[in-house]
Amino acid sequence: MDQVTIIVPASTANVGLGYDVWALGLKRPQLRLTYIRKRHPGVEVAARSASPALADRILGYAGKLALESFLREHGIGEGAYLYYEDEGYPMGGLGRSGAEAVGAIIAAAVVYDKRLSREEVVLFSAKGEPGEHKDNVAASTNGRFNIIATSPLTGRVTIDCYDAPEDLGVAIGFSSHKKRGGTAEARRVLESPARAEDLIVQMGLVSAMTAAFVTGNTDRVLEVAWGDRFHERRRADSGAYGAFTYREFQELKRKLFAEFHVALLVSGAGPNMTVLYNKRRYPHGVVAAIAPVMSQWFQERGIDLELREAEIATEGAYDYAQRQYAWQRLL
Repeated sequence: MDQVTIIVPASTANVGLGYDVWALGLKRPQLRLTYIRKRHPGVEVAARSASPALADRILGYAGKLALESFLREHGIGEGAYLYYEDEGYPMGGLGRSGAEAVGAIIAAAVVYDKRLSREEVVLFSAKGEPGEHKDNVAASTNGRFNIIATSPLTGRVTIDCYDAPEDLGVAIGFSSHKKRGGTAEARRVLESPARAEDLIVQMGLVSAMTAAFVTGNTDRVLEVAWGDRFHERRRADSGAYGAFTYREFQELKRKLFAEFHVALLVSGAGPNMTVLYNKRRYPHGVVAAIAPVMSQWFQERGIDLELREAEIATEGAYDYAQRQYAWQRLL
């Protein structure tokens, strides 16, 4: 097979409380990768996106990095042409680089008939990410809700996937704020030690939300998801999300939960926002209800926030390749 096309979900990482260990796959937007096999070495990339947020990025670079590592490790002396396109709406700030890498790795595995586990796809794809972070790539690989853990004994990475509750809805707020220093700077501000009190509260919320998520208790998910005290606190106070403090941000979260019963979270390292809600309460989407409140709050702080409905992906690029190409059909 010399050419394949892979559809890869976007993702939102952390999902509030789960810094670096939780991620949700998103059915909208998606990334479409066309992989064309070259019989000589070298990986070329091209991309099309209407997102102004991606103007300063080299689109496709994460896919190129991950694929070069994959080909080298498998002793494949060929190359590829990778062409990326947004599907649905522009995919900026929602795990774009992770999706680029996942698409490239899965496409190569299909072309060369390499059998890879989901964890192996994640590990190869993470090589295209700074620091080889695995949250966004796990969600793009699998869709659904992903929990990433590392064995303290063997160091082996494991990924548990769960279907989201059927009535859990999601919307994304695209922020005009430009954070200084990118994700690397957003990570640096987390180096200050956490207080024991915050750790205890955080672990209780993490445990409660995990139990609520896997048992389908959406209202309980919404009640606890917005209470992060680790990454959002430090980043908000550093200005990473805009001209507001953590305390001000918490006040907005409380208002949204009290008035609309929704959970406001930061998507990944920000500045984009994620809103979780109950689809039974908002069967036609939540944006119309909350946009006036959220947009005004951010505008008062010099930030334009565009809210769009999204959808949790029930499958990832791994599942798409299995279905579309009968990949790994003998497994």
